Amino acid sequence: MAHPPLIRTRRATTALALLLVATLGCTAVGMARRALREPGQKLITLPDEVAADYSCESRRLPYFVFEKQEVNPNRVKPGDEFNHRFVYALCPREATEVTGGTLRTRIRYKGKVLLQDRDEAFELQPGRWAVDSFIRLPDDAKPGVYALEIEFTSRRVRFDHSATFGVDAR
Repeated sequence: MAHPPLIRTRRATTALALLLVATLGCTAVGMARRALREPGQKLITLPDEVAADYSCESRRLPYFVFEKQEVNPNRVKPGDEFNHRFVYALCPREATEVTGGTLRTRIRYKGKVLLQDRDEAFELQPGRWAVDSFIRLPDDAKPGVYALEIEFTSRRVRFDHSATFGVDAR
């Protein structure tokens, strides 16, 4: 059976990522995850299933759950790019209603903001979504422990979370 080029490319990418993990071990898992992701929001679970998972019919709506946050890989070198992913679930008041607000992303080192971004038109969407972004560290980033902070504010939903990662010397 012939496969469309996109399927062949994704299979080849997946096979390469699995080979990389098998060859290099656990350190490569974050690199493999990063290689398989693209920036933006991706629907993971439809709203009806999320509503059942969280018993949304008995909750005050909109009902929001921040499910997880990842930094891949969690150890990088100055000038390297890494993937930041967070996953959320939203049960809206109306089936297709979104919750718009401001999403701020900051990277801190020794308590000081090194990088920051602000998206004033970010939308939380109904269902379960993964949000991926890719961040490149400055070439002169110092070795140590860094924090990636995200904060979302709107009239109805607010969250803030932080994850740490390490920067190793070049």
